[in-house]
Order: sequence, then structure tokens, then C-alpha cells
Amino acid sequence: MAFWTRERGGSPIPPSPDLPAGDGSNGATPLSVSGWLQDKPDVQMLQDLLHGVIDPEIGVNIVDLGLVYGIRVSSDGVALVRMTLTTPGCPLSAYMDDAVRGALWGAPGVSDVDLQIIWEPPWSTDMMSHRAKQELGWER
Repeated sequence: MAFWTRERGGSPIPPSPDLPAGDGSNGATPLSVSGWLQDKPDVQMLQDLLHGVIDPEIGVNIVDLGLVYGIRVSSDGVALVRMTLTTPGCPLSAYMDDAVRGALWGAPGVSDVDLQIIWEPPWSTDMMSHRAKQELGWER
């Protein structure tokens, strides 16, 4: 099972019609339960779980900030999360590693988590979701 949210060129992949947009009317993303019921890794469920990881400097979750570039699960159950940080000098890499592992620990079908911090494409505020911009007061 593979799902990458962003390709190397920095252009977002258009939203898939079978995946929720993540900006529900109540501001909460419904947690996918199919993985829990089937005891199989569900990439959408893993992304939903990562909504619980908040960037402590900004106060917004890492998915809506656009920091998560991709999630996939290998055949042996290793969840590979590719993400970036807001700046290369960001001192939060150890925190993010712990927070991502903690969020995904115990998810069905996930035996381990491999977090890869990457710098290409570089993060920019253009990668933030509308909801993140609203939370920060940048948009209405």
C-alpha cells in the first residue's frame, strides 16, 4: 500500500476523490476506522493520526502545515513517513521523531515507524492547508 502526498518537484498531487479533504465543517478530520477493524495498515488512518502531532512553535498540526510529504507502509509493516520541517535549522527534529512515532505506535498492521526528514522540496507557507491558515488568522 503506497500513498505519497507530494512529489519531489513540490507540486501537490491533486486530491483523490476517494480520500476525505480533511477540512470538515466542524473543523475536525474524522478518523478512519477501516484499519482498526481489519487489523491492516491504512494510510488514511495513519494520516488522520498524524493530525494529532502539533508543531509546538506554531501550534498547528503537521499535516495541515504541509510538513508531511508522504506516508506508505511496507509489506513488513514499517510505516515510512517522509516529512520536512519549517527550516533546516529547526531544533525540533528529535521532538518530531518522538511525536510521529508516538502517534503511529500501535496502529493496526504497523510494526515500526521510519521517519525521514527531507529538505526537497523546501517547505513554504503555500503548502499549508486552508484550515491551518485560518487557525493562524491568515485567512477567513
